[in-house]
Amino acid sequence: MMTIRLFISLNIFFGFLLLVSCNVKKNQDLSLLQIDSKAATKFINKDDYLFLDVRSIEEHKVKAIPNTPNIPVQELENRIDELEIYRDKKIVVYCRSGNRSKLGTEILTKNGYDAVNLIGGMNQWEGPIISEQ
Repeated sequence: MMTIRLFISLNIFFGFLLLVSCNVKKNQDLSLLQIDSKAATKFINKDDYLFLDVRSIEEHKVKAIPNTPNIPVQELENRIDELEIYRDKKIVVYCRSGNRSKLGTEILTKNGYDAVNLIGGMNQWEGPIISEQ
């Protein structure tokens, strides 16, 4: 009887440790899925990188990083197939401040893409920009 209790207690204990360690790893991974403006500007002209704007079409027309596709974050899951041709690239996801792009990064990562969130978005972008207006 004592052996069974010990066995059950050890299983519960190790199960708890496993659960906690998985949650810590998950939180650590989120911090690795970000890049700041200064670092990101180094990749703007690299063939193995794609910058993706997840703001509205109107925001993209006003100011954007050159040569970047635009898929609003609320449409991203339904339009994910449009990015299949970029599956072999690292995708730098951006918006105005970094909030929508964080969600976009999570959606892309969940779908098997190698994506990072541009911290601070266009508000902190130090690289080239274009405008259609």
